[in-house]
Amino acid sequence: MHIPPVRRLLAVSLTVIALGAGGVACTVGEGGASATGAAADLGPTGDAAWQDIVDKAKQEGSVTFYSAQNTAQNDEVARRFEEAYGITVNVVRDVEANLQTKLAAEWATGNVVADVVSQTGVGWVGNEGAAGRFAVPVGPALDLPEYRREENFVDDKSFATAAAIVAFGWNTDRVPDGLTSVSDFLDPDLAGGKLGIQEPVSASQVDFYQYLESNYGPDFLERLAAQKPRIYPGILPIGQALTSGEVAAGFSGALTDEVDGGAPVGFDVPETLWGARFYASVLADAPHPNAAQLLANFLVTPAGQTAYTRKTASVLPGIDGAVATVDRVAQQDLSKLTPEAVDAYRARWKSLFVG
Repeated sequence: MHIPPVRRLLAVSLTVIALGAGGVACTVGEGGASATGAAADLGPTGDAAWQDIVDKAKQEGSVTFYSAQNTAQNDEVARRFEEAYGITVNVVRDVEANLQTKLAAEWATGNVVADVVSQTGVGWVGNEGAAGRFAVPVGPALDLPEYRREENFVDDKSFATAAAIVAFGWNTDRVPDGLTSVSDFLDPDLAGGKLGIQEPVSASQVDFYQYLESNYGPDFLERLAAQKPRIYPGILPIGQALTSGEVAAGFSGALTDEVDGGAPVGFDVPETLWGARFYASVLADAPHPNAAQLLANFLVTPAGQTAYTRKTASVLPGIDGAVATVDRVAQQDLSKLTPEAVDAYRARWKSLFVG
């Protein structure tokens, strides 16, 4: 019998809560703040050198965070960090292309405003790190075994903090039995405008469609196009279309809020799923270097992950609100996605889906 995936996700969440119940009370030492509950865990206190960084960070009093992550997650990071350390987080939220342009201008003028940046351009962080733009992060949470440092670092300077993932969703009024796989999108009952898919307008979205071809067969794109799906500019409007019943199924984000609010939707994520990893970097010329190190460390603590990875993939196991962990996230070799390669793939995609 098919168990609706939302129930499976709820069961997993309840299991995590139950497993954590034995360690609910925790006190963070001198490097952090006293707190109760796993969601407030600020990680290891570190050594005397780290305590010196924490003390200096509090004296600096603020930190500027450039982030391409969702606004709600950014704001929650700022709130929890200030609550824990008394340090104000000035969040600058924008798409990564704009953040990269803004940083390039700051570096060119020598007037650096940002302290920490988090975005998905792994090639960009590698190039800028090699150019000396980033400092080596030294927080003790980055060395914990459960963080998997060897898998999550780029050249010892930038590190993974989360991964935005693409799920598959359905309207429960139109698909009452739910879906079990992306392969179900090829069901003839979902043909003729009943599916919602996003147009690949960026390298990461091209990577997503290449992931589909790698995992569901080289002819998957042609078979999906034959379904005559509706095309949307991104997964957010697809989620809205699923909720309204405009489409019966489609690619989406994690529809956690919609499910909790009683909307007629369900969703699931594949066992191996596609995602775009977010990488954080401490700027070498950060105006608040100690607060920057403290914020970078905070991002990979349970408290930071609870704030930053809701409805995405986390870099730590057992994070409440996350729907997967980054070790399950597949991504192709983005270095191959040159502007020319992206343009060529988009042209092929449009010939199939638009004509």
